[in-house]
Amino acid sequence: MLEENNNLNPPTEELTPIEVVLPENLNIEINEKKQQRKEIRKLALVMGFPLLFLLGIGFVFTLGYLAIAMLVFGISYNDAADFLNNPAVSQILQITLSCLMFLLPFTVAVKCIGKRIDRTVDLGLPKKGTAIPFLLFGVGFCAFSNVASSYASGIFESFGVDYSVPDNAMPEGIFGFLLTFTAIAIVPALVEEFACRGIVLGLLKKHGETFAIITSAIVFGIMHGNFEQMPFATLVGLILGYICVKTGSLWVGVAVHFINNAISVVFSYLEPMISSNMLNLLYLIYLIVALLLAIVGVLLFTKGNEDYDLAKPEGTVTEKQKYKWFFTSPLIILFIIFNFIESLMFFDFSSIINGILGKVGS
Repeated sequence: MLEENNNLNPPTEELTPIEVVLPENLNIEINEKKQQRKEIRKLALVMGFPLLFLLGIGFVFTLGYLAIAMLVFGISYNDAADFLNNPAVSQILQITLSCLMFLLPFTVAVKCIGKRIDRTVDLGLPKKGTAIPFLLFGVGFCAFSNVASSYASGIFESFGVDYSVPDNAMPEGIFGFLLTFTAIAIVPALVEEFACRGIVLGLLKKHGETFAIITSAIVFGIMHGNFEQMPFATLVGLILGYICVKTGSLWVGVAVHFINNAISVVFSYLEPMISSNMLNLLYLIYLIVALLLAIVGVLLFTKGNEDYDLAKPEGTVTEKQKYKWFFTSPLIILFIIFNFIESLMFFDFSSIINGILGKVGS
């Protein structure tokens, strides 16, 4: 009889789990990445509310006005709509809504994350020697960006597609001109710069100047809600953001924005007053002057100045990751989708369908 050999079944020993210890630098990088992702996602969420507010306030106001006019005062729908479409009333309404749309919600957004307006928006004077060069360059850049934008509808037309954004009728006379000038040149320059280059860029600048400028420019372009203005507004947003960062002040960008819109108002009022040939000549002179101003601005800034670059943020987070975190926020996605849908409304779908049917029939 064989004896049992205990050596064949040695007692098992409890294994101690191996702890994986990451290098200290790697732990720091992971924590920094998580923290930055959390901050950018939070900023996108907070900014999403005022951006969506921009889309809905006009519709809500119009609906409320019609309801009060018809139900309370007994005014017919046609009379109420005609009053709202009056050129002077339309401009006054635009001034009111612009202030409400941009000042109130973006100010509330800053307060919601515990920031102060004066520490978010660069409201101080421009850095010494930067105001004039960047003002001249900005005006010239906007002039030629506007020319490029004017060809946007031509691109659609080349494919046989009618895409046109209707312009509001402008009130006549000196009072009408001053009202339109205020509604299109003065107010937007102040409130849009406050919101986009002040609040949006100011809050994002902590995560990189390049990231802040590009993101605020994209938001500025999208909020215009039509394919004709989006490319132009995005380009202008880039240069206005750069101007704001390099001058350390919001006011140079406000001045550039104002001059660009003011020129547009002046030419709009000149159009029915002079011949098309004279109007084209004046516009050509304006472009030549704008080009010269841009060149002078560049020369003035580059003279003895090598501070062209934007500050690069410390850390290992890439620009791509930051854009991904911001633009995949649910409210920002909704903002983009709603503006894209609004942009589609300016297509003449009947001409598109007829064009398709015509090609199929041939």
